[in-house]
Amino acid sequence: MRHFYVIATFWFYSILLGTSVTGEYYTSTERMRQLIKLEESLTNHLSRYIENYANDSRALQRQRDELGRQLKEASAHDLLYVSHPVTAFLLINRLLTDWQKIGAYIGLDVRQYAFENIQMPTADDVSGVMEALVRLQHLYQIVPNKCSRDIGIDLPFDQALGALECYQIADHLMADGFNSQSIRWFQEALHLWSMDYAGLTKFDVINELVKALSNEKRYTEALKLTDEVLQEQPDNPVALSNRILLENATASELLSDNEGRTTGTPEYSEYEMLCRGGIERPASVLKTLYCFYEHSRNPFLRIAPLKLEQISHDPFMVVYHEIISDREITNVLEAAQPRLNRALVFEANKYSVTHYRTSTNAWLDVEMFYTHLKPIVKRIEDMTGLTKRSYDQLQIGNYGVGGHYSTHYDYDRPAEGQEAFPTLGKGNRIATVMYYLSDVDVGGATVFPDIGVGVFPRKGSAIFWYNLYRNGTSDPRTLHAACPVMLGSKWVANQWIHERGQEFKHPCALDPML
Repeated sequence: MRHFYVIATFWFYSILLGTSVTGEYYTSTERMRQLIKLEESLTNHLSRYIENYANDSRALQRQRDELGRQLKEASAHDLLYVSHPVTAFLLINRLLTDWQKIGAYIGLDVRQYAFENIQMPTADDVSGVMEALVRLQHLYQIVPNKCSRDIGIDLPFDQALGALECYQIADHLMADGFNSQSIRWFQEALHLWSMDYAGLTKFDVINELVKALSNEKRYTEALKLTDEVLQEQPDNPVALSNRILLENATASELLSDNEGRTTGTPEYSEYEMLCRGGIERPASVLKTLYCFYEHSRNPFLRIAPLKLEQISHDPFMVVYHEIISDREITNVLEAAQPRLNRALVFEANKYSVTHYRTSTNAWLDVEMFYTHLKPIVKRIEDMTGLTKRSYDQLQIGNYGVGGHYSTHYDYDRPAEGQEAFPTLGKGNRIATVMYYLSDVDVGGATVFPDIGVGVFPRKGSAIFWYNLYRNGTSDPRTLHAACPVMLGSKWVANQWIHERGQEFKHPCALDPML
């Protein structure tokens, strides 16, 4: 029965892979929280079924009670639960497998089930969470299934995966081509395996681990494991077939061991270390940076100065602290939440979904529709000295499970003779202001690999930098990234400022090289 469950799980995922994506819950912690409501509705439906039709079904009652226990745990700590990659996977996995079986038994088509317009997650959500696990595992150097211990936080719930879940993750990763990452999850599944898994044998796990090792050309390790299987099961057909292939492959392993291996670029290595907070800036740089009250930009600031922290002189980059109040943040989030959609990336004069930006966002037209947010935009004029006539709409972003945005530039790089952001007609993005609307428990830093700067989110603060040189050309040193969120919910508000209208506010320098 257990073996049938494993097969049914992957069959169900493969069917869903052909369907259209309706939720992409994993891209937003706010959307992930909706799934708890959905499971609560399903549990209530099951309870009513048991009460009316299956009062004597002990097995169904036990399953209902176990699902209720997990739901209670999720509801009590909803934000932590849905943002933690392991429990997020468990939640989505329950909805796509456990509830699929229950639905078939009680005559409920869970694939069509919805509650308050909250639809069931899809296989895309499974893929998204699994890829987030790999991303976090690699970047933050985490051992599989040890997430809570390795990040140094005691969580108020049990988030450990079992052998079956680790096997599912590993199998999915290998199918998607993440062979090296799948190895560690197969090893974890083997470590956790016990006789309780009647349908998932130890040899199933080892044979898949052998396949992953072979894909990585680690033939000697694969052959050793294969021999271990054959010692206990001399007639295991998969192991017998593997041994023939591996005997031929081990002879060339030394030659192939270095093939296809590349070292990380300095930029990526710098990015990883900045995300982990592992780079200390030299004292010679730090001694030139100061914190002070900014009051010189306009007369208003003389009675309400801004708390400014310098983080880079060239390129110019500062952080303003306590720049937006909790009440203002609440107003922004209330306006944004109903409008959240999958974040897009502007490339080649069009917007598209990418895997290197996993978040949701909402665009708010403050001048026309959300006028109660005008003080927030006006404050950006006080912070930057740049006129709001060339501002973009305010963009609110929420990052999901392992949510990130890989290294990118905020400015556009149009082809020769073409205009930057042509649909806006405001020129290129001369500067960026990013409000941090939440604290983040672990991860989520904004990092600039080329200048060795990392800023970790602090609710109520904002970071400001120029994207262009004074002569209007792009400054590649502003390459930056949003590091993956390990735990917690990250909310930001981006205000992009364009060139047009800034001619007298931020004039070109006489030196054409600046």
